[in-house]
Amino acid sequence: MKKTIITSFLACWLSLSPTASKAAEESIEMSVRPSTESFTSRLAHTVDLGLTLGTTGVGLEVSAMPTSFMRVRAGVDYMPRFNVPLKFGIDSYRDGALSGSDFSEIQQLMKQISGFDVDQTVRMNCKAKMVNFKLLVDFFPLRNKHWYATAGFYWGSKNIGSAINAMEEMPSLLAIGMFNQMHDWVLTTDFIETPIYEDVYLDPDVADRLKEKMEGYGRVGIHVGDHADGSPYMMEPDKDGTVKADMFVNSFKPYLGLGYVTSVGKDKRINIGVDGGVLFWGGTPSIRTHENVDLSDDVNNITGKVGDYVETAKSLKVYPVVNFRIAYRIGK
Repeated sequence: MKKTIITSFLACWLSLSPTASKAAEESIEMSVRPSTESFTSRLAHTVDLGLTLGTTGVGLEVSAMPTSFMRVRAGVDYMPRFNVPLKFGIDSYRDGALSGSDFSEIQQLMKQISGFDVDQTVRMNCKAKMVNFKLLVDFFPLRNKHWYATAGFYWGSKNIGSAINAMEEMPSLLAIGMFNQMHDWVLTTDFIETPIYEDVYLDPDVADRLKEKMEGYGRVGIHVGDHADGSPYMMEPDKDGTVKADMFVNSFKPYLGLGYVTSVGKDKRINIGVDGGVLFWGGTPSIRTHENVDLSDDVNNITGKVGDYVETAKSLKVYPVVNFRIAYRIGK
């Protein structure tokens, strides 16, 4: 009975007193609405600036914790462009197979045609060129706030690596291009009936011997590997006298991973951590030459270091990520 009377009295007092009613409403509203000031203060207090180093390159990122269990990171990773030397062999081919000709004879003929000494190997330089923007969200499920799970994405380079011939190989490649042009001219045109200068014609006996040699030699190219039918893939120089290949993946790359972080120093402003995870970059990378041949799908039996690199790239359906991070909390 006493409880009922007290409850009724409070209800009447609240309804008759505008000040009390307003205070009660504000109290209820504040109890169900998060504090904007508290959220802003937390962000300002937890902002840090970090450096990363790992399989995605060298990175710079900024992070903050909007809640006690979530951290948001944004930044850029850059892969330094160091050279990895590669080497391919030069050979001749005809009728879908290696010709087996004495290459020293072909070298002599190419020097007569072009004036250049021709090596039997071509050196190439392979460079990584991966640059990505990243946005990551870390979730801390444990009370100690050391271990976390990460989800997010990297967005950036589609062409992540390229290989192009070394500059000192240009004379050999130009000589190969000139030799192949002469090969086609001798075998596919009626060159005997064509004057080489005004009314001067090539001696028929000389022309016949030249045609016989060219038929025996075949065309010249870089033996990269074999097609699925067993025929050799012979890469020839492009119109500009170069040979090259590029590696392609998706521009948008989702990321999943785990990490660990801890604070050091007297004021605990320095954070040291490590991330491990995978980038989903679209399955097997496509490695395409300037002739639009995909070395990942269209060519087998690639020899030497080049074959090892291609096989490694083919095995990377996802890209492994291991990054070390050091950051300084600049928030107050």
